[in-house]
Amino acid sequence: MITVETCTERRIETGFTTSSNFQIWLVTKGRLTVRINGTHVRLDPGMALMLDCGQLTKVERTAAPFQITIVHVDPYDLFAPALVERYVAPYIETIGYYVAHPAAPTDKATLHTIEKAVRRLKSDSAFALLDATLQLAVIWRYWIQQTPATRPPGHDRMKRMISYIHNHDTMKLTLEEIAAAGGLSRAECCRYFSKWGDTSPLAYVQDVRMQRAARLLCETYLSVAEVANQLGFTSVSHFVQTFKRVHNRTPLAFRKQKT
Repeated sequence: MITVETCTERRIETGFTTSSNFQIWLVTKGRLTVRINGTHVRLDPGMALMLDCGQLTKVERTAAPFQITIVHVDPYDLFAPALVERYVAPYIETIGYYVAHPAAPTDKATLHTIEKAVRRLKSDSAFALLDATLQLAVIWRYWIQQTPATRPPGHDRMKRMISYIHNHDTMKLTLEEIAAAGGLSRAECCRYFSKWGDTSPLAYVQDVRMQRAARLLCETYLSVAEVANQLGFTSVSHFVQTFKRVHNRTPLAFRKQKT
């Protein structure tokens, strides 16, 4: 399956994320910084980030506006079965990530192909998907020839802790519970979050819960009190204060701005 979406600083998840498919991020406006497996990567206009599935990414918070187009790709859909066995299966979760830069001569053609694929996916042509698939196959060919970005030690432990937090985002988790999910001590758990995301485990729990709160406010008709209750807050005023610290506005102001 191949899909495309446009994201801005207001519509992109700022917590840790990991994808089960492959993604291409094309920066069309502004700039942003992304942590990929704990490494800072700055993306400027015209640059593209190609992400292997399983990479742990975190968009840094920014007040400056940016816009990116994200293409989600299942590479198994790009080739015939015989080619999949040779050119797709051996590379799954091994090619890491790659940043294509317009100043790099070897990347210019790839960036041009990415832009063409995006335009075709956004068009209403009868052959749009076919054209985009052919272009994405060319991008995949280029991608698998690059030197893979190896995952640092601790990647799987960090993923387990992040998954545990996201799977329990209506609960007020303890540091002990988070550390146990990664098979770490409390001190080691704190060091992991500091290294991989410049945050603490409990601060990240709060961010995840407030991101869920934001989605509930935008996607449902629940009252602020009902949202607070779903997230386990016994005090609505405490929930409002916590939400405001994360989103820089009250829940009602946030809902009004998003509608």
